[in-house]
Amino acid sequence: MIYRSFAKVNLHLEVLGLRPDGYHELRTLFQSVDLCDLVHLEIGGSGVRLAVAGQALPADERNLAHQAATAFLAAWPVADGVRITLEKNIPLGGGLGGGSSNAATVLQGLRHLLGVQQSTDARLEELGRALGADVPFFLTGGLALGSGRGDEILPLPDLPEREIWLVTPALEVSTASVFQEFRELTGDREVSSMGSLVWGEGVDWEMAARGWNDLQPIVMRRFPEVCRVYNALVEAGARTVRLSGSGATWLALFDDSIESSDLLTALAPGCRVFRARTLTRTSLQRLRVVH
Repeated sequence: MIYRSFAKVNLHLEVLGLRPDGYHELRTLFQSVDLCDLVHLEIGGSGVRLAVAGQALPADERNLAHQAATAFLAAWPVADGVRITLEKNIPLGGGLGGGSSNAATVLQGLRHLLGVQQSTDARLEELGRALGADVPFFLTGGLALGSGRGDEILPLPDLPEREIWLVTPALEVSTASVFQEFRELTGDREVSSMGSLVWGEGVDWEMAARGWNDLQPIVMRRFPEVCRVYNALVEAGARTVRLSGSGATWLALFDDSIESSDLLTALAPGCRVFRARTLTRTSLQRLRVVH
């Protein structure tokens, strides 16, 4: 079977303070988008065998997809092995959650292929949380509020689907290093963005446009290329331009239709530009299985 492994954007991201476990307390608004990798799963053989196409990524236990399959087969030993092929398209180090999405897709795909009962939702979420903070969101998808390390997920009523532009400069941003710099700037004191935004039911696109990303100033200061993309998108007429996660991908919303050729002309060479669409949970279920 082949499954689509969808990316995410952060419509809003607050860093509220340092937790006792050393992580930062977050409040974020996740949104699924139709930019995706493909995950091929084939049951058989012994152990986990992984191949990666499209990007230079490890194909061993360092890869989250490999870790997800290993964890699933340990929790439900209903097969001896699985072969996984990842067709990568989501940019690396872009704040779009490609690795976490792959892990979640492997968990969901193996449950589907092996006929594991739906009552395993809580256990699957537990496995996902152990793999990475973003993985639980990808088990839910659509529009959701993330709190804690970003791994405590509250599904929200979905927003109407709309066009969204994603622009990634030719660089990778280390999430760990960005959070480390944030910690150095703020210390261990409790911090919160001014006018702390509380998301709840009834989020609409107007509200989402008023969000922000607390990590954005750090990434813009450290990476001039990221800053130049921001300026180009603003000059191109984007109504909202916001960094996703710890970067380096910008999400941009335009009031009017814009052609990809027009946007590429405004950007520096090497940028990857995706004309994407947001997805509801219903759309995710409909589109997840390729064949």
